[in-house]
Amino acid sequence: MKEELAELWRYRQLLKMLVARELKVRYKNSFLGFFWSIIPPLMQVAVFSFLYRGVLGLPAKNLSAYLLTGIIPWSFFSSCILDASQSIVVNYTMIRKIYLPREAIPLAIVISNTVHFILGWVVYFAAFLVVAHFFNVGIPLVPSMVFFPFLVILEVILVTGISLYVAALNVFYEDVKFLLSTIFGLAIFILPVLYPADQIYYTSHLVRNHKWIFELYMLNPIASIIDAFRHCLLQSISPSNFNAKLKHAHALPFNPYVFTCSTVITLLIFWGGLTYFNKRKWQFVERP
Repeated sequence: MKEELAELWRYRQLLKMLVARELKVRYKNSFLGFFWSIIPPLMQVAVFSFLYRGVLGLPAKNLSAYLLTGIIPWSFFSSCILDASQSIVVNYTMIRKIYLPREAIPLAIVISNTVHFILGWVVYFAAFLVVAHFFNVGIPLVPSMVFFPFLVILEVILVTGISLYVAALNVFYEDVKFLLSTIFGLAIFILPVLYPADQIYYTSHLVRNHKWIFELYMLNPIASIIDAFRHCLLQSISPSNFNAKLKHAHALPFNPYVFTCSTVITLLIFWGGLTYFNKRKWQFVERP
């Protein structure tokens, strides 16, 4: 493994070129350019805000901020993994013709998507910490914001591990890209992307009576990371803001034990993805 990483470091200029290519190609001939990386999440926030407030009549305070803290990390997670799953197949001709560290290709996808991920957060902070305060609707500064960089790094590690795994797997089984699209289309409603994780706990009697089920649910790394982003950036709100029936329910505190276990799982996923990719990468040229 050390040799593989050393080789990747020797080819770092090539990696930079691949990242630059990805950044240029994505929005080539696009008038709005980078803004297309933040427009879809903003449109989703607008639609779901209308649904929650206009249709369901829920009085959720700072609803847009709560939705964005789920949608921004989820959009990075899903779009990056989908892009990476196709990366080796799309660049298959280049792999057959020249020698390069195979992992540089999906890593270029991860790095380019990370750039847009960070820029998305820049827009978030500019909107809610600067602009929105002029209208007295911004989010307050909380001490836990100091953990924000750690959460960004943790999600990048998670996405890198899964991206390496699916990039290699999709070379031999192209069903992977269709499976991922289906899973991500459903998971946005199952995971705490559009609502706080508290809703899962309070709206199910089974989960409420067996708290270990909720803790098992929160061991899912992306669910844990999204929940951590909300606890890191926002003040807790009552579950009744998203469900009028939960009038006497209180917001669940952040669980450091479950989050620590989820972090260990994230690191194992990263190690597993890197190991699997290195095991299969020399078989790519044998693909029929």
